[in-house]
Amino acid sequence: MFEANPVLYYLFHVFGFLATILYAVFFYKKYGLKWWRTFAFVLTVFPLAYGFMWVQFWIESGFKAWGNNIVRLFIWVPFIGLPFAKLYKIDYHKMIEFVAPIPCIVHGVAHFGCIFEGCCCGYPWQYGIWNPATGDYRFPLQPIEASVAVAVAVIAILRAKSFDYSGKSKAYALMLMLFGSTRFVLEFFRDNEKLFWGISSLAIHAFVMFVVGLFFFFFPFDKFRKKKETTDDGGNQEQNLEAAN
Repeated sequence: MFEANPVLYYLFHVFGFLATILYAVFFYKKYGLKWWRTFAFVLTVFPLAYGFMWVQFWIESGFKAWGNNIVRLFIWVPFIGLPFAKLYKIDYHKMIEFVAPIPCIVHGVAHFGCIFEGCCCGYPWQYGIWNPATGDYRFPLQPIEASVAVAVAVIAILRAKSFDYSGKSKAYALMLMLFGSTRFVLEFFRDNEKLFWGISSLAIHAFVMFVVGLFFFFFPFDKFRKKKETTDDGGNQEQNLEAAN
């Protein structure tokens, strides 16, 4: 048994940030990216996404409260990152593949700190872990969620590796599918406010994440793009023939 320790809680958030930096240092060369552009992108996009997360919570609360949970920002990173990829002259598909594990790394490492603060806990369970906030034993949801997030990050990295870090692996979409589906299930074990049928607001976010990931993973963008290029080439050839005549 122990008391809530906010210092350890925030220390794990620092560890999450450091783990992200270590990942970036180790992997940016594999994508053929310039180090300054890579870190400029990460240090620009993620603070903006984090700020948007607070605004999103404020809107969801009916403009009554501020709050955060990193699950809310997962699907927005690719959209927020698009203009900055162009600004820093980085191949967008490579960059999104590069950042795919980062939300899970940050969340996974930082979430272990919730054990010491007592937040994000499961339901009371006599065989669980001690929760300093509630003063009882709870289902060990925090370490399970953290471990799952880290596992999803590893899968995203392996997926990118299997495509030689080319930007064609759809690793971000895969990450959204895996994290969204697992988080949706795990939300039923979390002792938080439910909206209906045992479903929380974060479960809805997770489900949307899964659907978005599913669409972008399986939609044949390459075939659609090739078809468009073929059509454009055909049109250009017709114009050239008309000009020649």
